[in-house]
Amino acid sequence: MEAAYFQSSWSQPRKTGGRLGAREALGLVLLALMIAGEPGVKAKSAPDWATSPEAYFLTPEERREWKGLSSSDLKEQFKVTYWRRRNPAPESDQNEFRRLVEQRIRVADERYTLGKTAGSRTARGLVFIILGAPSVEKQTLGPLNSAPESNFPGQVTLPREAWETTEWHVWIYESDRLPLYLRTQPSFEIAFVVEPDLRDEIQKPLVFGRLHTLVARHSIVNPAEGR
Repeated sequence: MEAAYFQSSWSQPRKTGGRLGAREALGLVLLALMIAGEPGVKAKSAPDWATSPEAYFLTPEERREWKGLSSSDLKEQFKVTYWRRRNPAPESDQNEFRRLVEQRIRVADERYTLGKTAGSRTARGLVFIILGAPSVEKQTLGPLNSAPESNFPGQVTLPREAWETTEWHVWIYESDRLPLYLRTQPSFEIAFVVEPDLRDEIQKPLVFGRLHTLVARHSIVNPAEGR
């Protein structure tokens, strides 16, 4: 009924030089209300701070605490406490840990950006911000993104695109580049599959996840802050 009303009211010519009629004015108001109520017309919500590169050092307990906060004021206070817990010199106005994280974010954005994804939000950016620069970086072509093709028994060929669209990166962290609590073995290796300008991902993400959590917990040097 409403669609038919708008069609009929807009199909009739309007007199020039006069004011809008009551039906036309009402039609414009209703049209504006309908547009405002469309599902696709919504204000963009602010990104969740807990997913930002600044928040990469959140512990699982802090993430649960963040999710329980209901007001913007409480969230802002949480951010202040987050940095205070990680300030190695709480009596100082300068937080060296925060400065280091912000510097790593800037470097990650410069080095690891993929298409429209900021470098600090890529897999390599995450590892760089958490662990810093590796001792050694290795890069090779591959692995395959499609299966080998069999020409005849005993011989296979590799699709050309298998070597053109994917890269294999390995970062090696020698123990002397790591904090004492991570020196449980001579070195750590973290491997990535990278599709240039598209995406990258960590191989064995659960292994890195445990390492990530350990670093996050040890980043807290003032646990009493905010308690």
